[in-house]
Amino acid sequence: MLILTPENYYSQEADLDYFSASQIKSFKRCEDATMAKLTGAYTMPMNTALTVGQYVDEALTGDLEAWLPKHPEILKRDGTLKADYEGARLMVERAMRDELFMDYMTGDHQAILTANVFGVPFKCKYDVLAPGRIVDLKTVKDLKGQYIPGQGRVDFATAWDWPLQLAIYQEIYRLNYGKTLPCYLAVITKETPADIHVIQVEQERMDAEMAWLEQMLPRFEAIKSGAIEPERCEQCAWCRESRILTEPEMLGDFDENGGIEA
Repeated sequence: MLILTPENYYSQEADLDYFSASQIKSFKRCEDATMAKLTGAYTMPMNTALTVGQYVDEALTGDLEAWLPKHPEILKRDGTLKADYEGARLMVERAMRDELFMDYMTGDHQAILTANVFGVPFKCKYDVLAPGRIVDLKTVKDLKGQYIPGQGRVDFATAWDWPLQLAIYQEIYRLNYGKTLPCYLAVITKETPADIHVIQVEQERMDAEMAWLEQMLPRFEAIKSGAIEPERCEQCAWCRESRILTEPEMLGDFDENGGIEA
């Protein structure tokens, strides 16, 4: 089992040795795409939205000065930030003007912990780990709900499976220290001007997420080990890229959101 460090935490070896909240969320969205990423067959391309999120994370919970030289693509020729990243800078400034928000940014940043969750090795890296709480910093387009196939319209946090992510973080901390800490989302929107919120996720919700994980984890573990074949979502970038046509389809099989009804 790989001993985790900040340098190897996101490596393929670490992802093969350990599950993580991000990996579970990925399995939930598309099992086949997750396995393609784990085996190196597919690499998710970086995009502006992800890089903006990284900028905000580094500014508030990381080391922005060390991160910036590694991302020259965010700068114009004159050395100033491109428009999207100027927006990210304004998001950070908005957060830093708020006393409560910045209080929730206080603690141990980017701490790594591992634990066996339901007997399976997990890793996690906390944005902010304070003595009495766990805080995850999030950037999002806005706070509007989203339509999720099979679930209908859900709130913005559910759309990104953030309660599930925090539930896993909470359980890993409990397994290490014997304490159950309350969990919070520190959210900054990408609107102009940016909106900010500190949101506690109810314990009942996280307990429900852990019950779901306990039920689904044996399947995900079997897929990861190669014991069973992963299912395809037929909606994600990987499924579009790797789709092989075998016969014509019927128009009536498609729903109004572009999905293929089972």
